[in-house]
Amino acid sequence: MSLRAVFVRPSNRTGSAYLNKWGFLPAPLGLLALAGEIKRIPDSEVKIIDMEADDISLDDAISQILDFKPDLVGITLHATAAHNNAGYIARGVKKAKPDTVLVAGGHHATFLPEELIEAGFDISVLGEGDETIYDIAMAIMENRSFNQINGIVFRDDGSIKRTMPRKLIQDLDTLPMPPLELLDPSKYTFKVFGTDDRVMCLETSRGCPYGCDFCSVTPTWGNTWRNKSNERIIKEMENAKSYGYNWIFFTDDIFIVEPNVKHREALFDMILEKNLNTSWIVQMRVDVTSRHPELIEKAAKAGMSISFLGVESGSEEILKKMHKGEFTPQSAQAVKILSGNDIVVIVGMMVGAPYERYRDLRSTVRFSRELARAGADALQFSIYTPLPGTRIFDEALEKKSLFTLDWDRFDVLTPVMKTHVGPVLDQMVQFYASYSFYIYKFLRGKITGLQLAGKKKKLIDTGTKFIVDMMPEYLRSIAQFPRHLLETYDMYWNSKKNGFIGKEGHEELVSNSNKIIYDMGKKKNVYYMIKR
Repeated sequence: MSLRAVFVRPSNRTGSAYLNKWGFLPAPLGLLALAGEIKRIPDSEVKIIDMEADDISLDDAISQILDFKPDLVGITLHATAAHNNAGYIARGVKKAKPDTVLVAGGHHATFLPEELIEAGFDISVLGEGDETIYDIAMAIMENRSFNQINGIVFRDDGSIKRTMPRKLIQDLDTLPMPPLELLDPSKYTFKVFGTDDRVMCLETSRGCPYGCDFCSVTPTWGNTWRNKSNERIIKEMENAKSYGYNWIFFTDDIFIVEPNVKHREALFDMILEKNLNTSWIVQMRVDVTSRHPELIEKAAKAGMSISFLGVESGSEEILKKMHKGEFTPQSAQAVKILSGNDIVVIVGMMVGAPYERYRDLRSTVRFSRELARAGADALQFSIYTPLPGTRIFDEALEKKSLFTLDWDRFDVLTPVMKTHVGPVLDQMVQFYASYSFYIYKFLRGKITGLQLAGKKKKLIDTGTKFIVDMMPEYLRSIAQFPRHLLETYDMYWNSKKNGFIGKEGHEELVSNSNKIIYDMGKKKNVYYMIKR
């Protein structure tokens, strides 16, 4: 017997800001990883439907799924905001083809599995799904119960069951190579830096050992950092290049951790020796970056062209409360080091923490200007959002801070909770800080006559042209902002009048969000599992 499987990346109802504003859409690595597991099964057939890349409607996605006549459909909830669309697809497929097994995965499915079952799925996968999806596929083929598959929540004769936690995958090198032949490279663009650029996502590691209170990454990957060998990383990079991808987005939540500095240096040497000639995007911590300028210099030579730094706040007090483990002087120094090595620096900051005061908002906006002077090229201002699986989600329910559980709004761009200064003001500050950063940087450049050089100049010049061409789209977004602000105002005041969403009636949300999802054995606090 063969197996037919479809894997879907659903769109968000609020849209993808990266795609809409920057033309940035990297290939869906998570779906490729799952597809690689299915392809281990002889005579299996796999299809990937990427709603963002194909720009298709929900009903079109359902039609394409049904045309393939799958036995298994996996939908990744790569963001909490994809919940409603994913549920719509699952129900549509189940109605037309009841024998299809619907599987949800991703961080949202991990921490709200019963919600996904109620939304129409048969199985919700907890944590990393590589080995789990293979086990599910084999159970379908052999017509077995899902009872013996660790790490899932599933529907069983009208009841919902949770199986035993699954162990973390110890050796990431054992995972199948991503089957890149399933994708059309021309759909995965980076238009802000070039109309012909193609972006592949690869991972060199999984997880994060840090404990930022707003981040669901750490619990999703078992509170550890695990890496692949340099040989495996090089092999995947060569494979991506052979399919025409000239950009690689390393999706690692932290590309370099302190215990692995020497190993990364050896990787950069290997890339240079093999002359891979690819540009890559990474996410870095400011403390590691500021402590290792010589490593950043070598990384730049090897292809590091864009670095995202999660700075978060300009207030030392807020950084401490976030458990960020970093300080503002490190952030400015890290930006200078990266920029000085011809690397485009994108800074991530946020407003709207429940413990944030107005003075903290001002500090963050002022600090964004300091980072602009240090060499930051772009700024992503987010709204502090209590995502399922985080401590702050549980606290928000406990303290009745949430004024909505409409998952469409959990896009880290829209307020969902009450704060000291108020969600409306938070949204106004986020809007002002985002646009004023670029105005400030433009005017300062004109006044000082600052000139860029090298590869960074080429990228910035191309990006500037793209932004000018996209100006009508940006102006439409600006024009729509008052409507979004009024929506927040109405929802907030309705909740204030009728009562905020609290723990009562949502015990299931708190219970599932709190659960430990991995069997860590006797080693309860393995922060690093380094592979040399």
